[in-house]
Amino acid sequence: MDKFHKKNQIEQKKQAELIQKDEFADFEGSKAELAFLKFTHFLARNRKSVFISLSSAIVVLACVIGFFEYRAYLFEKETVTLEDLKLTHQKSKVGLDVQIQSLEAFLQNQSTGKMELRVWKDLSKLYAEKGEFGKAAGYLEDAAKKIDTPKEIKALYFYVAGNYREREKNNAKSLENYKIAATVIEPARELNGFKAWSYYQAGRLSYLNGDKAGAKEYLEKAVKLDVAESGEDVKLLSSYLLLKLGKN
Repeated sequence: MDKFHKKNQIEQKKQAELIQKDEFADFEGSKAELAFLKFTHFLARNRKSVFISLSSAIVVLACVIGFFEYRAYLFEKETVTLEDLKLTHQKSKVGLDVQIQSLEAFLQNQSTGKMELRVWKDLSKLYAEKGEFGKAAGYLEDAAKKIDTPKEIKALYFYVAGNYREREKNNAKSLENYKIAATVIEPARELNGFKAWSYYQAGRLSYLNGDKAGAKEYLEKAVKLDVAESGEDVKLLSSYLLLKLGKN
């Protein structure tokens, strides 16, 4: 009985599907009209589920839009707060320590995270003025890692961070930053001057660290670059180091 009952159910389902398929068999309108008619019939049969789905979609869309609008509002609010803070520093002529403390407090209290690059750059400048070159380099390195474009800004941040690390007497980290700057800026043909200085610094520190092969590679790249007249100094410096390498 179970098998017969199951077979009967399958036949009934097939018949129902055939009836549904033949529902518009006698329709003589255009394809567009037929499609619209089928669509309205579908809505009529499934109006409850369609209404629930549509309502859910509207609620989700409203939540997404509201979230992004709220984030934009917070970003605008934080921008105004930061500008007011820096203006207060200028008017009051507060010292470096006070400026650093207030900016670091702002950095911790911000909620969007969109102000980090700007504050990191400001803090790097303040720490460099204070003579704390390790902290100055650290903020610039964080900023550079977060930048994808423009490439020249990313390379510049690493280059300056390399300079700060060298002044901190951290030649290993300085060399790493110079190498990154050289790699990032390498595809830019219109910035050969900056590229030459990046190669030279990487070559010079490689030489100081005892890596003669690496120094030669970078210095030769600097010498081979076609630079403007203002970039001849870096080519001369690179050539001089190459001569020293040859003698050693």
